[in-house]
Amino acid sequence: MSIIIGESPSAGNDYKETAKDLCKALLEDEKLKGVFTSIDAFMENDVSKELFSQMQTKGEELQTKQQAGIELTAGEVEEYNKLREKMLDDPAAKAFVEAQESIQSVHQTIGSWVSLVFENGRMPTEEEFEGHCGPG
Repeated sequence: MSIIIGESPSAGNDYKETAKDLCKALLEDEKLKGVFTSIDAFMENDVSKELFSQMQTKGEELQTKQQAGIELTAGEVEEYNKLREKMLDDPAAKAFVEAQESIQSVHQTIGSWVSLVFENGRMPTEEEFEGHCGPG
């Protein structure tokens, strides 16, 4: 099948069902169910969200300084590390960070597989699938 992008308004519908199947498979995956549960638990925990927010805000502040060419002091780095350690000591916040990493990994892996199709104009080989650190 050959489709020219923008050729017809229904071109996107050709992939809609396939995309829905992929989304359904992701939602039904046992490992990802645990990831989604961790995210939900974090979102319901105001203490965990505050710890994460404090660490994230400090991290963004330090990153902005670095990008402006301002050298970070040892105290600033230590303060960030303490906030990060405190956040990671919180089980819900730690699980949330791990869930984010899992989702990012799955997203990157699936994206790389799809990119192989566009780059090569064919189905990736098993070796190519294996070479792109698949989820799980």
